[in-house]
Amino acid sequence: MRPPPLQLLPAFEASARLLSFSKAAVELHVTPAAISQQMRQLEAYLGFPLFQRLTRRVELTDAGRQFAEVVTQTLATYRRGHAELMDRFIKPSLRLAMTPQVAHRYVLPRLSEFQAQHPGVSISLDASMGLADFEEEPLDAAIRVGARPWPGLEAWFICDCDAVVMATPELAARHPVNQLEDLRHHTLIHRRNPQFGWEALAQLAGIPRIPSAGDLVVDSDLAALHAAEQGLGVALSIMPSGSPAQGDASPVRLVPALAPFKTPLKVYFVFRPHSGKDDLLRATFEWLRASVVAGGAADT
Repeated sequence: MRPPPLQLLPAFEASARLLSFSKAAVELHVTPAAISQQMRQLEAYLGFPLFQRLTRRVELTDAGRQFAEVVTQTLATYRRGHAELMDRFIKPSLRLAMTPQVAHRYVLPRLSEFQAQHPGVSISLDASMGLADFEEEPLDAAIRVGARPWPGLEAWFICDCDAVVMATPELAARHPVNQLEDLRHHTLIHRRNPQFGWEALAQLAGIPRIPSAGDLVVDSDLAALHAAEQGLGVALSIMPSGSPAQGDASPVRLVPALAPFKTPLKVYFVFRPHSGKDDLLRATFEWLRASVVAGGAADT
């Protein structure tokens, strides 16, 4: 009845999460045969099957799903504990999560300022479209757009957000936009699953829909702005209220086609309290708040 060996848990966690021995092997840099052998050892140790082996995939059994919850929590606790140990005894570090739009538009261009102020701190930036998961990853803080509360986390307000219709100067001059109805002459660039998109803007403006000459769908806010820079259409960008509309990291300057629209979105600096990094987190918050307002690109 003793618990199984800990060295088998990473292979099981990856296999359960990906539902594939071959994908788990790629992630862990081993062979699929090695993963399969470890899963057989784990099942033999426990005395019951964890997976149903199908033709080209695997599925978790009821026992496998329950054991996956235990293993996920165990490995998350280990990773957090290791990160805290390294922070305390090796070198101060700071791991921040944000979207690629946030990272490229205002964090990276001003990161040297923070490094000059804190030369002994090791910085890691996680730029991803996914929501930062403090339970799964040893994160120190994240930039989130939304509404409080986030259970178990502290959230400090950075700024309100505006929605701005962006286009190249040439496109804006060719088909001027004096009101939302004038967008019928333009292609609207959409991001998949936006937190605030064209439909939300229509609701905010009190109209049924925003007319367009066509639609273009891309994967991210950064991709939407890049498409707009190529003259492929107009993009909807979410920016700190009162900040300059031009993206200072853009090779081609986009201009606002209309005055900004106030949105209910707010930007927060989110972190786990009582982490032992209070002074560093406070300094990071102050730097980020100044950078966001100056950079004008806090996007979802």
